[in-house]
Amino acid sequence: MAQDVKLPDTTTTFSIGDLAKQLGISTRTIRYYEERGLITPQRSDGGQRIYTRRDRGRLKLVLRAKQAGFDLEEAKEVLDLYDIVPSDKVHQAQAEVLEQMVNRRVSELDAKITEMTLLRDDLQEFLANLRQKPYGSD
Repeated sequence: MAQDVKLPDTTTTFSIGDLAKQLGISTRTIRYYEERGLITPQRSDGGQRIYTRRDRGRLKLVLRAKQAGFDLEEAKEVLDLYDIVPSDKVHQAQAEVLEQMVNRRVSELDAKITEMTLLRDDLQEFLANLRQKPYGSD
């Protein structure tokens, strides 16, 4: 007996305006990401951009990467990994590259947290000194 398999919807398309509204970004941002090679929309006969579910997914990944503090080049690196024909070796390589990128980002965040903690401590000490010595009482 044959089992029904649901295939992914590859026919859904979006206009640039629809995509911008769904993702909460500007159409200019979408065009910029296209210029940077992060997405490659199809074009209608009239030259209008046509975005697929794949394009939307790639944009979502870019936005998540940016929220996590990655720059666009790093986001493109991750996207490019997913364009490779999958195999066990490729999946392992993808995982290793992603692990390196995330570890690097965590280290950067740890350094920023340390720096910000020291700055906060300095400011708290400054405030304490201000409170102990009122203005004009030298």
